[in-house]
Amino acid sequence: MRSKMLALILLVIMDLVIISYSIAKVPDWVKNLDSSQKYPVNLYLSGFGVATGPISEATGLAQESARGEISRTIVVSIKSAIATLREEKNERYSQELSSITQSTTSLQNIKGINIENYSEGDQRNATVYAVAYVSRADLRRMYAQEKQNLIQQINTIIKDAQMYESKSETMDAVNKYLSLYPIYEKLKEAEMILAVVGGSGSIQSAVDELSGEKQGSKLLMSQTEVTNRIDRLLSESLSSISDVAMSVVMRLLKQIGTPSGKMLVVPLTYQDSKMGSPFARQFRAELEQQIIRLANWKIAEQAKSFTPKSSQIMRDMAKESGADLILSGTYWERGNEIRLMINVRDINTGNVLAVADLSFDASILPSNVSIKPENYESALISQGAFKEGEIVSGQLLVEAWTNKGNDNIMYYSDETMKVYVRVNREAHIRLLYILADGRWTLLYDDLYIDSSKVNQAVEIPTEFECAPPFGAEMLVVIARTEPFEQLDVIEEDGYKFINKEPILPQARARSLASIVRNEKGMKPKKQSFLATLSQDIMPDLENNSPTESLIKEFEKNKLSLSQNANISTLVVNSQWLINDPTNMQTYLVRQDEGKLNVYRIQQAETKLVVTTMEK
Repeated sequence: MRSKMLALILLVIMDLVIISYSIAKVPDWVKNLDSSQKYPVNLYLSGFGVATGPISEATGLAQESARGEISRTIVVSIKSAIATLREEKNERYSQELSSITQSTTSLQNIKGINIENYSEGDQRNATVYAVAYVSRADLRRMYAQEKQNLIQQINTIIKDAQMYESKSETMDAVNKYLSLYPIYEKLKEAEMILAVVGGSGSIQSAVDELSGEKQGSKLLMSQTEVTNRIDRLLSESLSSISDVAMSVVMRLLKQIGTPSGKMLVVPLTYQDSKMGSPFARQFRAELEQQIIRLANWKIAEQAKSFTPKSSQIMRDMAKESGADLILSGTYWERGNEIRLMINVRDINTGNVLAVADLSFDASILPSNVSIKPENYESALISQGAFKEGEIVSGQLLVEAWTNKGNDNIMYYSDETMKVYVRVNREAHIRLLYILADGRWTLLYDDLYIDSSKVNQAVEIPTEFECAPPFGAEMLVVIARTEPFEQLDVIEEDGYKFINKEPILPQARARSLASIVRNEKGMKPKKQSFLATLSQDIMPDLENNSPTESLIKEFEKNKLSLSQNANISTLVVNSQWLINDPTNMQTYLVRQDEGKLNVYRIQQAETKLVVTTMEK
């Protein structure tokens, strides 16, 4: 009896030792899910993911989410820097920036990423945590070598093309020049990653090199110069939308031949607005006809509904549609010309396989085919209201999509739109919809997503029918860990209007955006402050962007703050909101009994542009 008792005591002690050991071994990043002492932000890019379920499935989802966080950090940094450049530069420069944005929206295979896992539970129902990390120094080394290799490859092909030109072998020269486009896309990715991790100067420097503006560039020809050379060699006569579609397909065909799988064609969008138009609708139909007639490629029909399994929502929609390739792009007004910038991407690898970059005379368009939505100007005001002061979070992530995806979205009269959201932790959700006539309506307020629905697709329990007025509209989804304060609304015809003015001046739109975001109601409950700043730094908070002194003050307190951050005053001399898209953080700085304390705000948002029109 005594020996049995001793054995039982030993087993209990061993269990306690094992439990204590497990608790001691819980990594710091599991507790925070946004930072790690082991991988500090100044030396590493890192991403975090968590998933629950059978351990093999949960591990895959958590790891993909963690990798996606790194991609998202890079993409947000690029977009933020490009947005700043776009404001400073002319429209031609904006077109080059748009080309780069298109190339870097789907960074799926970043080199050198490592993964660590930590799991709780059993094999059948485990919670798996993952951290993905890569050294900034390693990224600089790998992508500097990648850039060098790509430039050598481009220059070799250019020399071959020039040789064919000198022999008057025009089509051979054209084919060589066309083969450069996918390589230029890889070079754009490498240049942007280097700029983000501090390996090749600023993003402006990288853009200048890619566009041929940089003095002493190692490229023999920029992509723009190659496009001009192709246009000169082909000397095409484009007199109709059908001719333009035919030219696009022939250029793509010469780059990728006949693929074995299907292609999903999504509507092009106007410039960098993400808005569609009657032209985008008609050109998509012409493209699909020419793809079938000239290239004998198979067209995928867009799935009526789908559940994305990753953060690559358009990729998952294309897969659900049975597609292996996706064609997308933008079009730009350039004087009397329209410039098309189109790419075909492999949805499994994310690689750009072919590019069509060509211009045509706008006069060939029928008079009833508009290239932008009727409400373009007012829609831009609404978009601008939410661009300023956009809230980002390194911990809370919200995704939104419709039954037609989350990009290049177009609905026709009487079609039904379904909306889905997904968050990576418990959150309250607010949905705002801005109608084509400029009125703002509250679709759903304070929808609570509990722990059982984290990282799962949640359908908003209302369907929406496409009806007049038609034009560019916008869905804004805001998530936060604390409940929203109630908004004042006017109920009419089944809508809950926040405003009833058809056209909003810019200042009024920005004020409404602040109300919808609940900025004045931000209260960092249930958390202690991150740091206390010197009172001497308070005047620096009155600037729209961080001063060097403010950045150094944050660094002194072991907090990251980039020059791309923007500052807005919530309460004069008392509260300030700092949004830092580069570091994926939003801070609240607040006077607390004579102390200037910094809090991390757990709020995030996403926006979808939806174009509606008659059938």
